[in-house]
Amino acid sequence: MFNFAKPKNPYRKKGKDYNLSENSKLTANDFAYSAKLASSIYKVFKSLQRESCKSDTFSRFKKVVYQTIRNDQEHMLGQLRLGYGSVSPLKGFRFSKKSNWQSFFLNYPTIYFDAQKGEVRIAIPPILIHDFNKFPSRISKIIMKMHCFQVAIDSENTIEFNSSKDLLLQQGDNMPSRSVVFSTKNKADVLLLCVGTLQTWLLSADGQEEFLSYNSSLMTAEIMDALLIRDGQLCSFAEERLDDLKPPILPVTNDEVDWI
Repeated sequence: MFNFAKPKNPYRKKGKDYNLSENSKLTANDFAYSAKLASSIYKVFKSLQRESCKSDTFSRFKKVVYQTIRNDQEHMLGQLRLGYGSVSPLKGFRFSKKSNWQSFFLNYPTIYFDAQKGEVRIAIPPILIHDFNKFPSRISKIIMKMHCFQVAIDSENTIEFNSSKDLLLQQGDNMPSRSVVFSTKNKADVLLLCVGTLQTWLLSADGQEEFLSYNSSLMTAEIMDALLIRDGQLCSFAEERLDDLKPPILPVTNDEVDWI
């Protein structure tokens, strides 16, 4: 039996001696910044609905955050930052690929941003009895919540968020349109992420008890919209139409916001 030493490449250098191109170094700086930011936001996301977070969730989220950072229109490579370009890559991101909002309801919530009032309103369209017909018969009720993240556009990128109270949807009930309002006052420069979550309760086999399902196909958590606010005003970009933009929200306290 012979042991052969692995041939060494005399031209390969490691560590500090490795000569990265200048652009590669700058790109690495931007990637490190976006990865740190993605990690900070994801830690809070995960607390909303841990069961929806799969092995690839963070990797996918890190990718869309990096795409967003790369949209920076003001800074040079190596100094790219959040909030200086389109944040559209964040819209529609969902924790699990197994389900999304339309796995449950046809229409997405409508989101309005009012710069004068400094608030975001999320309106849920009416939900009728027949909307439940496509669900497994064992689903007894659905719990809906809305959450609003505010990521500061500054050197710290501090994150605050607030949530609505539970909105209960039960088999056999019609629900009129409902709204929840989050304040954005005193937040002149901020990225607003509106996140919707749904969880289901199932009946036991004998129909006598209810329990919360932890099946990821019977729940969803999704970024309904991402809004960039600068100087208190909603920003739009060339690839976006103002009419298509949806809303964000407020933090500061942990008090849940009531539905209207």
